[in-house]
Amino acid sequence: MSDPGFEARDSAIAGLGLFATRSFTRGERIAPYQGRTTTTLPSHHDATHQVYALEIIPGVWLDGSPTTNPGRYANHSCAPNAELIWESQSAEAWIVAADPIQAGQEVTFDYGFSLAESLFHPCRCGAAECVGRIIAAPLRPQLRRHLRFSRPRD
Repeated sequence: MSDPGFEARDSAIAGLGLFATRSFTRGERIAPYQGRTTTTLPSHHDATHQVYALEIIPGVWLDGSPTTNPGRYANHSCAPNAELIWESQSAEAWIVAADPIQAGQEVTFDYGFSLAESLFHPCRCGAAECVGRIIAAPLRPQLRRHLRFSRPRD
C-alpha cells in the first residue's frame, strides 16, 4: 500500500493531529474530509464528546465523525498551514496546503468558529497571534477588543 502523505499521531495542540509524511506544495491536496451530509447539526459521536461537523453551506453539515475520515484529525490553528476547501461540483471537501508543508509538520486549518462557539472552545495552538479561543480569523480582532475591555481593573 502506498503512503497517502499523512498520518494521525499525538499532537501538542490537542489529542491526535494530522501530520505530513512527505512535503506538500501550496495548493496541493493533502487529505479528504469525508462523511455524510445532513441538514441536522450532528451531535457528539464518541466518548471524548468531539463533534467533527463542518457547515459546508448554510444549513448543510458534513459529518466527519467516521474514524475512516483522515481529515478529522487536523487540528485548528490561529496560524494555519492549510485550509478546508468544499468542491461543490464533486461534493467533496479537501484539506489543501495554504503554505508549503514539510514532512513531519502538523497540518492545521482555521475551524472558522463564531464568537459564540469560541466561548466553549479554548485554543492551544501556540501561535503568536493566538487569542486563546478557537475562532475564525476575521473575528479575532473583535474577540481581542472584548477580552481587553473585560479584564479586571486595578
